[in-house]
Amino acid sequence: MATSLVSCTQTPDEQLTYLEGYWEIAEVATPDGSKKTYSLSQNVDFFEIQDNLKGVRKKVQPDIGGHFTTSQSSENIDIEINDNTLVLKYTTAFDSWKETVIEASKDQLILLNENGTTYTYRRYEPILFSK
Repeated sequence: MATSLVSCTQTPDEQLTYLEGYWEIAEVATPDGSKKTYSLSQNVDFFEIQDNLKGVRKKVQPDIGGHFTTSQSSENIDIEINDNTLVLKYTTAFDSWKETVIEASKDQLILLNENGTTYTYRRYEPILFSK
């Protein structure tokens, strides 16, 4: 059993390859065990990662034409690898915090906030209406 767990474990470099892009919140689980699931969200998180292990995270709102409206707020990201774990350190003009990447794949992103809250995202897929 332990062998299968090890073979499925991602390295931070593998996780980093999937981090960039548009992510829609699917579930939030708090340390007390409560969970909230989201079938659809008005906001999408956009991660942009640079080669120097820095990046930005922005909230965007998709429209029916497949475009995005971007909010003026953004969070700078410093990416660190500590003990074979990918850590995202965010800073804004008002706050700073960090999240640990638990899983990052083509379709799913799981982040653990330093307060113990787990955020599960699904890759955002636009809903396009044809004429």
